[in-house]
Amino acid sequence: MLIRHRRWQEIANTKTKRSTVISVLRWTLLRHATQSLNQIQDDETKKNLLREEMSWLNQYWAQPVPKSDLIPKYWQRLFLAKSLDVRRDYYEYLFNEELRKERHRWLMEKRKDYIDMMSDPNRHECLQRTTIHALLETKYNPERWLDLYALARAARLGDFFVVDGGFEYAHVRHSYFSALVQRVFRCFKNLHHFHAPAYIIISDLSHNPQTAGHPLPHEHSTYFHATRDQYIDLFDKDRLVYLTPDSPNEMTHFDHNAVYIVGGIYDDENKEPLTYQKAVRQNIRHEKLPLDKYLTFHSSSSKALAFHEVYNILLTLKHTNNNWIKAFRYVPKRKIATRVEEEQEQEHEDEYDNVQ
Repeated sequence: MLIRHRRWQEIANTKTKRSTVISVLRWTLLRHATQSLNQIQDDETKKNLLREEMSWLNQYWAQPVPKSDLIPKYWQRLFLAKSLDVRRDYYEYLFNEELRKERHRWLMEKRKDYIDMMSDPNRHECLQRTTIHALLETKYNPERWLDLYALARAARLGDFFVVDGGFEYAHVRHSYFSALVQRVFRCFKNLHHFHAPAYIIISDLSHNPQTAGHPLPHEHSTYFHATRDQYIDLFDKDRLVYLTPDSPNEMTHFDHNAVYIVGGIYDDENKEPLTYQKAVRQNIRHEKLPLDKYLTFHSSSSKALAFHEVYNILLTLKHTNNNWIKAFRYVPKRKIATRVEEEQEQEHEDEYDNVQ
């Protein structure tokens, strides 16, 4: 059922009613209107409809929705969403992004206050107490030291994961290395789930203008190692495996002797097969994750994963004896239409055993 064009604007401008009957009727009309978003030409009308949908979901379904207005990129993705479930997942993702940014803003303000207090000569006593407590919290944080010990053990045993940092030319931002380091730190969010993680090396930074001529900011970090050397000079070529979504070779299992490489590309606008071309040019093995076998992506979603997601997938394969279903739980929900569950996979295996 499609609603005529003159009704869309009326629905978009309708205020929230507290009456149950009116609210249900209003939601029914709104559902029919949002199902016909592709029929509407005016972007502002689409935005008003989606704002009304977010308001209704938040009020009656307790759906997390973003509080601030969205940027055009997010509006376009919502316009392309074909179902309410997809939009709800995206609303929750945007809500979490807002929380993350607010927390980051709060931490920056707290840091600024701390710096101001450090520079105030009239608050030595308070400064001493605060500094001691901050030092104790950092020094005697058992979870942090367990993570560092696990990473140091991985480096000592030669268990490495390489992020190829030679792609600054593919990004328009000048702060490529700083943004790359921020994304590398996301790999350590779930580090406590794995007893044998892989030590991360950011390589191929020799042609990076941001790091040329002066020491690397995180060259001696305890969490990872950044170097200007190339990975083909650091490791035996037979151990190297470049993971790229453009490779024709599908990965079948986790190789415990391999050193896996991912490209340090975080620009979603870049669609060129840069990592695949580099792997072919250097004549090293290249593979892709079997995403299509276990996942169905939305038509508007990219199959390219961030390297912290690939890092968690590889560690899960390593710790679960190649359980792809558990590993692919680190693929963001907003990209997935359907996924194979463990029960379905077990049924397929039982059917195969019966045929045998």
